[in-house]
Amino acid sequence: MQKLSIVPALLRLISEGSFFKQVFSWLLRLWTVAALVAGIWLSIELWRGGGTSTQAIFGQLIFQVALVLAAYLVAHLSWVRAQDVAAMPQIAGEVIIPLTRLLLRLGGELYASLMAVASVGGALMIWISAGEARPDLGELRMLLPAAGGDPFPAGLAMLLAGLASAALGLLGGYLASELLGLLCAIESNTRKQG
Repeated sequence: MQKLSIVPALLRLISEGSFFKQVFSWLLRLWTVAALVAGIWLSIELWRGGGTSTQAIFGQLIFQVALVLAAYLVAHLSWVRAQDVAAMPQIAGEVIIPLTRLLLRLGGELYASLMAVASVGGALMIWISAGEARPDLGELRMLLPAAGGDPFPAGLAMLLAGLASAALGLLGGYLASELLGLLCAIESNTRKQG
């Protein structure tokens, strides 16, 4: 029975750290592909119910450029962080915390890049289309709740709320990463003294 059991080998593989590094590196690469597919899908969906005036079409075109930029940023950030995960030093028992710290930073970076680009693109779309293209942002209302009202104030509110959210999201991701690192340093120092 001992020779047939794969559990000890599996536990050794997991505890070495290479398992988590490889799994999360590949998951981030898959996330990169999913982000690109989602960007294409969102682009197609936004064109379906758009306005027909020249202003609305040009506003939507500007937003599409922002959407392409956002999809690129998400994909590129994810790909770079996947390489960072794969290149992490392999120290037994010290994989999960550095991995989690990296993922927290990535979460802040992704949120910040999406919010910044979507808010600038959305504000420009609202201003250029004089508000006609604004209903197409329905899918993004949970991310950009400032859309509504007259075109200029709505675009300005979207821009400011999006940029503020981006800054706070980036700060939050990096702060969570640093706090986790600080807790680990305190734990390590406490263990050495005790």
